[in-house]
Amino acid sequence: MWSVIVGALSALAGVALGQFMQGRREAQGRSYDHRREAHVDFLKSFDHYWDIAARHNPYDEGPAPCDFEADDFDGLYKRLLTVRVFASPSTHRAAEMATKELMAFFGANGKGDQGPLSSAFDEYLRLMRKELGVQ
Repeated sequence: MWSVIVGALSALAGVALGQFMQGRREAQGRSYDHRREAHVDFLKSFDHYWDIAARHNPYDEGPAPCDFEADDFDGLYKRLLTVRVFASPSTHRAAEMATKELMAFFGANGKGDQGPLSSAFDEYLRLMRKELGVQ
């Protein structure tokens, strides 16, 4: 009699443990997907703005990079906020620093030294790749 009860409890415990482990793996997979998506969206937006500033010349139609208003960067800052939610603190700080350098580059009409911007962006990429396990 006791052996039947112990066997049934063991079977239930095994099923419960299996479900717990499966749920945990699924949650980790979703977390990875959210982090990856946040980083990819931020990178696309960042690259878009960097490209605008770097390609500008005085004969272009439209505003110069230094004429952009804070509202023009809403898309970038919304994506930076998403990175803040899903990324590690160090990766978020690197993304913030890269954004700060991008804004300085915009202030110089895309004609300033790209060294600090490139360095900050490379540091963000390094931390992002490490966080996502990308070689």
